[in-house]
Formats: sequence, C-alpha cells, structure tokens
Amino acid sequence: MRRSSERPLLCAFTSLVACAALAFGCSGSDGEADTSAPPLAPATGGSPNVIVTTGGTGFGNQPHPSGSPDDCTPLDPPSACAGESYESENIPLDIYVLFDQSGSMCTCLEGGTGACPDPTCEKTRLDAVREAMDEFLEDPESAGIGIGIGYFGNQPIGSASCNDADYRDAAVEIGVLPDHATAISKSLASVSPIGETPTGAALRGACEYARSRRESAKGREIVILLLTDGKPEAPLSCKEGTCCPDLDDAVAAASECRSGNLGVKTYVLGVGPLLGNLAEIAEAGGTEHAYLVEGGDVSREVLNALNRIRGDAAIPCELKLPEPPAGTVLSYDQVNIKYADSECQSTYFYYVESADACGDNGGWYYDDPSAPERIHLCPTTCDQVAAPGGRLYYTVGCATIFKPH
Repeated sequence: MRRSSERPLLCAFTSLVACAALAFGCSGSDGEADTSAPPLAPATGGSPNVIVTTGGTGFGNQPHPSGSPDDCTPLDPPSACAGESYESENIPLDIYVLFDQSGSMCTCLEGGTGACPDPTCEKTRLDAVREAMDEFLEDPESAGIGIGIGYFGNQPIGSASCNDADYRDAAVEIGVLPDHATAISKSLASVSPIGETPTGAALRGACEYARSRRESAKGREIVILLLTDGKPEAPLSCKEGTCCPDLDDAVAAASECRSGNLGVKTYVLGVGPLLGNLAEIAEAGGTEHAYLVEGGDVSREVLNALNRIRGDAAIPCELKLPEPPAGTVLSYDQVNIKYADSECQSTYFYYVESADACGDNGGWYYDDPSAPERIHLCPTTCDQVAAPGGRLYYTVGCATIFKPH
C-alpha cells in the first residue's frame, strides 16, 4: 500500500447501523492514546458523521494483533479534533421485490423425478424461495423495513409481454414489517410457475413504481430487488415476434433506473445454475455484484443472500475514503475499521488483500490497493454489522491491523 511522505490526514468516519450512535476516532497531537475519552454515545439517529483533522501523528507503528478496543480509543471531538463535521439523517429503507415466477421456478430440488412440473416433487425452487422469504419477513432484524412485491414471468409461455406498462402496478403495495409480512407471504403462496423471463420490461415497470414511491414517501429510501432464476429471455414469444427480451435490454433498464434525480438502485438475487451474467444487471443498477445461489441448501442460501442484501442496502458496506484537505494525503497503511455492538463490545476487522481473501472470518479490503478510493467490507463482516444497535467507524492514522497467519 502507498505510504505518505507528507503529513498524514487523520480522520474518522462514522456510519449508523439501524439507528446506531455516533462514534469518533482520530489521533492525539502527541501520539498517545487518550484513556480519559468518554464512552461511546447512545443512539442518536444521525448518519453519517465525519471528523477530519490535520493534527497528530497516529498511534504506534506495529499491527495490533488482538484488536483491543484500547487501540485508537475514540476521543472527544470538540477537544481533540479541530476539524469539520458533516452529518445527514438515517433514512428508513423500502425494498420493492420484483419476483420471477417463470416456468423454471418449478425445478425440483427434493424428491420427484426431476421433471418440471412434477406432482411427486417434495420441494421446488419456488418452494425454497418462499420458505426463505417467509423467514426473512419474520426476522426481527427486518422490522422497520418497508417491503412490497410485483411479479413477472406471469404470462403463459409463448405470450410474454415486453410492455413496461404491464409491470407498473405492485401485486402488494409497500408496507412496513413486521405488520406487512402476512400480506407478502399470502401473495407468494398464491403464485405458481408459469411463463418466460421478460426481465428488461419488468424492471422498467418496477422502476416507475419505485420512483412514484420515492416521490410520495420522501422520508424513505427505496431499492429494487430483482429475484430471478433465469437469464432474460422468452424464446417462444420471440419466435412469434411479440417479445424478445435479452440481457442487454435488462442491463439498459437497470442503468436507466439508476440515473437521474429519482434514481433507484437494483439489487439482484439469482437462484439457479449458470447465472453469472446477472452481475451485469447489478453493476448497471449501482450495486456492483449479483447475489447468486447455485446449489446446496437453497432455502438457507437464499435467506443468507437476503440478509446480506438487507445489510448492504441499509448500511454502507462500501465506504468512500474522504477527500484530504489541501496539503495532506491519506496514509493508506494506517487504516483500521472498528465495530461496537449494541453492548459496546468492540471488534477490529482485519485488512485482507482482496475479495477472494475474505473467507469465513471476513474483514475488509481496498477497491485498488495501489490507489484506493473505497473500502469494501467482506460479506461475513457486512452481515455482522447489520445487527441493530451497533456502531461502525474507520480511522486513518493508526497502524493497520493485519489478519494473523
């Protein structure tokens, strides 16, 4: 990582996790930790908060192997950090689920002959997704999230619609969990696998709904969750010359929805094999990568993906490094990320070289180690900080804690 020859920028970035508290980290002017610093503050509802200062030299030069909460102890900003503070409000989250009920959702996962449809099948792909969705809706950590649902792939095979207007209306309007869970579950229970996969038109219709919701509920954030088990296509309808969806059209639809003052992000959850190309839709929709479930315990894996999406949408699992004041640069080898849970128990997250190095222990990595602009949390770490009542912040100016070997 790049080491600064100029005076390092010393700062702290704090982001709320489910109405978390503000926490601050920075360097003292003499390089000594201030052990008289006050404890982490109670929840206040503000997010995020940035404190920047050009004073001080950081704490120590060696990696701290234990992740002790005493390393770079948060200081009282008014007395220790003569910098500027930036604050915005924590915005409640709405998720509009665009659900694929195409014929391949009848694929058998347990029992049966493997045919589709198969009356002897014990669990289909649709059954597994329903099971995961029901658990997600009832999860206490989903409380306060708004959720609604719309469907595509709901026209018979050979009669797919590429008309955006056919997907503008929600099957179930957005309502807040947990009270709204029953309505969503009943809707999911009523659908059956039917048609093809006109993803682009469905995304455009869902985007119109989401943008309308954004205008009418200005105190809330909204994202689209595309939940699908196949690539965008409608072979039989296309043969009839009525509807010929493809991946490029779906990518364009996600990109269009992300643009403008009422831009809406699109998350993608793919269930099934050979769905790597769905990542292009997610990237165009501003969410970087698709969450893919390709086998194993499908219900459990879908639930894990839903939890990650909830955490990613609600909290910043991607952290942008702040711009340094004139005459200073960031010391990229003096960065740490620290998390305090609702009981104020602190944990340091280790730096890892890349996303491939995350593993089950999680951690964080730079988008580009040679010239970083963003910090990414590993999926396991993102799940951990999604728990309500915690505080997440990173400090620049303290020796980086590396993952022990």
